[in-house]
Amino acid sequence: MPQIIQDLALLLLVSLPINVLFHRIRLPSIMGFLIAGILIGPHGLGLIGNPASVENLAEIGVILLLFIIGLEFSVSHLLKNMASIISAGVLQMGLTIAAWYFIQKHYLGDSGPLSLALAMMVALSSTAIVLKMITDRAELDTLHGRTSVGILLFQDLCVVPLMLMIPLLAHSQETSGMDFAFAFGKALAAVTGIFFLSRLLVPRFLSTVARVGSKEHLTLLVILIILGTGWVSHQLGLSLIMGAFIAGLIISESEYSHQIILDILPLRDYFSSIFFISIGMLLNLGNFMDHFSMIMYLTFAVIVLKIASGFLAAVAVGSPARISFIVGVRLAQIGEFSLILAGLALTQGLLSTDNHQMFLSVAVLTMLIAPVLIQVSSPVSYFIFSKWAAGGIQEEIREQPGKKLKGHVIIAGYDVVGRNLARVLKETQIPFIVVELDGERVKHALSEKVPILYGDASHRATLSRAGIAQAKIIAYSIPDHQATGQSIRLARQLNPNIFIMAKTRFSSQVDELQKAGANQVIPEEFETSIEIFSRVLREFQMPNNIIEQQVELVRLEGYGMFRGLSLNMESLQNFSTYLTASLSQSFQVMADSWSNGKQLDQLSLTPRTGTMLIAVVRDNHAQPNPSGDFRIETEDVLILFGRHAQMDQAMRLLQSGPNGTNSQIV
Repeated sequence: MPQIIQDLALLLLVSLPINVLFHRIRLPSIMGFLIAGILIGPHGLGLIGNPASVENLAEIGVILLLFIIGLEFSVSHLLKNMASIISAGVLQMGLTIAAWYFIQKHYLGDSGPLSLALAMMVALSSTAIVLKMITDRAELDTLHGRTSVGILLFQDLCVVPLMLMIPLLAHSQETSGMDFAFAFGKALAAVTGIFFLSRLLVPRFLSTVARVGSKEHLTLLVILIILGTGWVSHQLGLSLIMGAFIAGLIISESEYSHQIILDILPLRDYFSSIFFISIGMLLNLGNFMDHFSMIMYLTFAVIVLKIASGFLAAVAVGSPARISFIVGVRLAQIGEFSLILAGLALTQGLLSTDNHQMFLSVAVLTMLIAPVLIQVSSPVSYFIFSKWAAGGIQEEIREQPGKKLKGHVIIAGYDVVGRNLARVLKETQIPFIVVELDGERVKHALSEKVPILYGDASHRATLSRAGIAQAKIIAYSIPDHQATGQSIRLARQLNPNIFIMAKTRFSSQVDELQKAGANQVIPEEFETSIEIFSRVLREFQMPNNIIEQQVELVRLEGYGMFRGLSLNMESLQNFSTYLTASLSQSFQVMADSWSNGKQLDQLSLTPRTGTMLIAVVRDNHAQPNPSGDFRIETEDVLILFGRHAQMDQAMRLLQSGPNGTNSQIV
């Protein structure tokens, strides 16, 4: 036990500074874990005394990792997007397996079962790395983000049957095709039986514990479900990992799934980090240097093959060439589940120690290269495909309304923001045209009779067809930040006088898009914060003009370029100071108010306090600038304007007279 504690402390001591460094340079922490494992492993500095104990803890991380994947996976979501997910996933995996099987068998001379097993391992990509990068780059809502995640989801589903096939391939010489099919069917039946039996019992247990117990009891029950399902799976000849996936799948449709994810996620993150460190520890640096040329050749072949298979799969489901290229680059690495399959193949005798070490070296190397490829994929795609014209659905749109328009608005992106803008422009009869890259959104717009052009807004030909030279305004609502910046620069070149507006995810991206040529950049997080505090102030019955003043001040401080171009910076500062120093306020006259029944001349409001009475509201009718002989009555609302200190004096005067101290504010 002391040795395990020492090893865990050493893991944290080495991995923590490495991961802080990787966080600073905006690379996934997974790369840091892998490098830390290589450094402290038995083939590196040899700092870990008992690698087997670390590997045992790593298995817990894999179990929790598969449980979370099953938990986040929704059967209903799969059914809704079945066609696109299955089509892209089958093509990507099928092309990769077929091509690598051919390479492994005919060029490297391996046996059929071994070649097929290695091909299946190569076909899987890293869900952890890709999802981490896509999430950090806010690309989940982009077309290439959704396509990549769909293929990864299909791959994760295939992990379970692939794990069933490894033992069967290992004993393929002793079994016939019928035995192979029977064993696979038996395992599939066992998985199905466990799933439906647990589906009947687990929801009742969860509801009972959640009703009569506490949060800690629910967490303990979830751990029991994970271990129990894993144990039953193991007893039926399956694996603990498969049982964990089934457990997550069962709970995924529960109303408690969100809370369970929050409870299990810290454990998953900690143990999965140990898993990636343990993978790095398995890498034999001596073997890597001895076979350096072969490993680099295989790594290059894997990356090129997976880019090609991902590209073809995305093109086949209707994605444009540039987007398909990005998808291919996103998936151009070997995944963490491939390492699990390799370990299983090693224990089953299908992989030799040398083959396992060779595959491990290639896999870890592709994982280390993957984040760099993901970061450069978008700029490289623009360089390669910038002269390609958008095709596909454009053939269905025979008219090109952009060429017939003048002084119109171009809407780049038909998401919720673009759709609402199009509806408003249509109602106000302002000419416009939409440019959209997502085929489903294009079809939806066509059904709504919205003038739309299928194409990539970052391409010169697409903007030209949209009439960029004659357009007055172009508004961007594209989730892909890099595509937005590229298109803004292009639009400014094609029409130097066009007014460019853009939506972006974070306020930190405002300056970048402004330098690219945008006149206005609206950060979502900034406007969301404004909406929240505005609603809070309204709940406290603050007058609208006060709320609007605060909004103006926040925007002036946040991104001053939204203000009118006729105001220089000094004017803006004076305007801000003026708004801060002055405000309007309302005072309701009550029966016991000193001001009740008096004429305005008798109040001497301005001489005494410095505030101005700008209106009186009586019986829901406003009387602006009332004369001096106007007599105040009960229930009148006086609208005042002045500075904060002046307003305090006016309130005391109206309520209690020149010597009063109380006031009534509404």
